[in-house]
Amino acid sequence: MMLLGGLAGLFGSGAAVAPGIAGAATMVGGAASGGFSLASLLQGTMTVLGVASAIGAGNAEAEALNAQADDAEREKPLETLQGLQRRGSIKRAMAEAVAAQDVGYAASGLDLSFGTARHARTEAFREADLALTTSQGTEETRIARLSERAANYRSMAKRARSRGLLNGLMGGLQGAMGLFD
Repeated sequence: MMLLGGLAGLFGSGAAVAPGIAGAATMVGGAASGGFSLASLLQGTMTVLGVASAIGAGNAEAEALNAQADDAEREKPLETLQGLQRRGSIKRAMAEAVAAQDVGYAASGLDLSFGTARHARTEAFREADLALTTSQGTEETRIARLSERAANYRSMAKRARSRGLLNGLMGGLQGAMGLFD
């Protein structure tokens, strides 16, 4: 009460402010005796901030994980493009190899429609087909892994968001129990 009266003197005439201060002092004194105090107010504020912080941390982690999932999804078209380039390169190499064989056999005077020349051409096509199939399988496997990685990141994001919410609720409950004690 003395402290509040001294503060009133700083802000003007004590006579005009004294009734308001006396009422405030009575209210603070009554609240303190009823269990309300500055400590409980601070504890409640810290509890609310702790809840908000836990939920915010969970949401931030979830956003980071969702960003990683989006990155994995964005890599899929790039992988498709690289697969197309690999297969195009294989086809060019096969065409060049067959052409070189044909030129070599034709220069030596062999008929290209049967025998060793035909067998060499068939073997070149078989090897190219195997390489193309392998390249296609590699591309599909990589795309499937990117999809799986994105799904895992999204699942982890959901768990992070839930964990943040649960941590916030637990902190809120602990703070409330502390206030009631």
